[in-house]
Amino acid sequence: MAQTPRGRLVQIPASATPLVRLPLFWLAFKNFPMPVYQAASRWCLASDGALNAYFHPWEFTDLSAQPLPRFVKRLSGEALASRMRAYLGWLGRRAHFATYAEYARRTAEGAHTG
Repeated sequence: MAQTPRGRLVQIPASATPLVRLPLFWLAFKNFPMPVYQAASRWCLASDGALNAYFHPWEFTDLSAQPLPRFVKRLSGEALASRMRAYLGWLGRRAHFATYAEYARRTAEGAHTG
C-alpha cells in the first residue's frame, strides 16, 4: 500500500494462476472451457486465498454484429450472462464474495481473505 495525498492507495491485481501465470480475466472466461477456468480459479484460491477476475460491462451486450475478432465477441450478451450465472453459483459454494473495499480492509488488518 502506498500513501497518497488523499489516503492509502491499495493495489489489487487481477488473479493469475501460480507457475504458468494464466490470467483470470474476461478473455480467458470467454474462450477457455469452463472446467479449465474453474480449475484455474480453484488453483488461485488455494494458492492466494483470494480470486480477482475482472469483466467489462460491455461484454454482456450482444457483440455478434460488431467488427471484432471472434475471440473477443465469442459468448457475448445473454450467452455470457448465463455462463457467468453458472460460474458465480459454482464459485459461491467455494469462496466468500467481497467488495474491493472489504478486501482492502481485511488485507490491511492481516485477516485471511479466502
